[in-house]
Amino acid sequence: MNASNFVVHKFGSAVQERAFLVDYARRFVAQRRLAGTASAFIWAGFMLRDWWIVHALASPIIWKVGAFRVVGGIGMYSAVWLAWRPRFYDERAATRIIVAGTAAAWLGILGIMLVVPLDIAFREYYPGLLLIFLMVFTLFRLRAVVAAWAGCACLLIFNLTELVGYVRTQVPMQQQQFALAWVSASIYSLIYYLVGFGISAQLELAARRDFVARRSQLAAKGRADAANQAISRQNAAMKELANDKERFFSSAYHDIQQPLAAINLFVWSARNKLKQGRDASHDLEVVANTARDILDMFKGIQEYSQLGTYDPQIAPVDLTQVIDELADQYGGVAASKAIVFRIADRRGRCERPWVLSDRPMLKRVLSNLVSNAIRNTHEGGVVLGWVNLRDRIRVDVRDTGVGIAAQHRNAIFSEYFQLCNPGRDPSKGLGLGLSIVRRVLAILPDHVLQLRSIEGRGSRFSVYVPASIRATVPRSAQSHAPEDLSTLEGKYAILCDDDPAVLEGLRRLFSGAGLLVDAVGSIAEVATLLQGSSRSPDVVITDLRLGDSATGADVARQVRQHFSWASVIPVAFVTGELLSPNILRDFQRPFILLQKSASPQSILLEVGRLVATQGTSDDDSNMAGEPGKPVPLADGRSVPAQLPL
Repeated sequence: MNASNFVVHKFGSAVQERAFLVDYARRFVAQRRLAGTASAFIWAGFMLRDWWIVHALASPIIWKVGAFRVVGGIGMYSAVWLAWRPRFYDERAATRIIVAGTAAAWLGILGIMLVVPLDIAFREYYPGLLLIFLMVFTLFRLRAVVAAWAGCACLLIFNLTELVGYVRTQVPMQQQQFALAWVSASIYSLIYYLVGFGISAQLELAARRDFVARRSQLAAKGRADAANQAISRQNAAMKELANDKERFFSSAYHDIQQPLAAINLFVWSARNKLKQGRDASHDLEVVANTARDILDMFKGIQEYSQLGTYDPQIAPVDLTQVIDELADQYGGVAASKAIVFRIADRRGRCERPWVLSDRPMLKRVLSNLVSNAIRNTHEGGVVLGWVNLRDRIRVDVRDTGVGIAAQHRNAIFSEYFQLCNPGRDPSKGLGLGLSIVRRVLAILPDHVLQLRSIEGRGSRFSVYVPASIRATVPRSAQSHAPEDLSTLEGKYAILCDDDPAVLEGLRRLFSGAGLLVDAVGSIAEVATLLQGSSRSPDVVITDLRLGDSATGADVARQVRQHFSWASVIPVAFVTGELLSPNILRDFQRPFILLQKSASPQSILLEVGRLVATQGTSDDDSNMAGEPGKPVPLADGRSVPAQLPL
């Protein structure tokens, strides 16, 4: 038998040990009370048995037996009474009460054994001591260490008491009988003690194992409940997402069908007019405007989808510059609706406001608010301004539009909700503008939106932004790209797209801007083109997803590797998918990611900025881009540069 099975160790954690003691006392409080109450009834029964045993003895002995029985009973009954008090739920208090009651009973029986004759003492009363041992080591569920000390004390008191009795015995024959009985009783008591300690140790070990198992079960149940709650939340989120998708597809299907139908009708009308030699410019203008509406719809969807993975870059931002850009952007739009769009009077403001924000995101928020205000204002105008609140700057967009009823002030920030578009006019978008504002402000720290509106009189959207001291913008961070397309004239580009119609459209777009373009439809055609070309392209423009499992990144790497002696060639990836720029995090810069749904003008401007930025950063490293000049190689040789055929 392994001795460790009888050794009880405390838990390594004091917190866990305290928790075990609390659990132990509460778990066995009923058993202890029942055992104590039963002991009290047994003690009372033995008082009647005392009379039956000692009634024939001398009167002084009877009184002494009765006195010891009463004194011991008082101690026991007091312990039983305390066991039914609330403090018995505390393990240390319960241990003290049980030990005190046990000691009273033990001393009472030992006192009786001292006053009654020897044969009666060991025959009639000694079994009572063994019964107390049984209670101490089992029914009272004392912890092993407490039971061991209590039992050891009982044995010591027993032997001291018997020693007193042995000394008081004067007759040698009686001393011999007393000694024999004493030794026998001590051996029996020791055996009971050892067996009882083993039992109490096993009981406590079992209790500790059960405590650990129940704690583990509760922890597992807690984790399971947490997982179930997480799954429930995820299911609810998925259900909401499914509802959003269903709502989106329903709205998008309706909103896109109308402009597509209009495009088909006006294209048919334009063809007929051209066949008849009539002017079709009006029909083509309607087609262009309708196509622009569709592009705006997809632009809103793209912006909304990208917010989930956007990592804001907080830095000092010149708010005045952002407001001026918005004034240039929306002045013409407001004028076309015959309403006023102005910037609040800045006279008397001695300092330009600087804020801590993400410049593109802040501009997107203000742009959406201004666009929404202009869209819902039919007379009067829109005012954009700011107020310095010391630690914060409040940017206000005020309009004299339709206003927003109280019951709609939360709904307007929901996806696809449009207050004044019951007919789903595609020129008014999909209803994502204010929902984008809400999502952007949720990811920008310390940015707060406030809305005040009076139905029929207008609204004021206020964005609170943390203020910042004026910052110096590094020269490297300033834009080098002009807003015209002159930077593309005479530059050479390799264009790749596996869709022939899109490839031809892009070729015409960039050729019209002055680019020299080689257009190919696959990565294999790129390899063939490179074999006969020695001029390094100024830019590679490629679809991100190509056929035969190839990607635009593969095309760009192939071109860069072929012209490894030149500077790193900038790449413009064009895609029709809603992708995050993070998918290109392992691709070497410089590069940009463009959407095919973007307007042709914006595509040209972005590519022009990319080419201009690269040219400014390394003017001398792209001599291969100039026809007629020799191209330096790594080993010192040179090859003549020529334009591709």
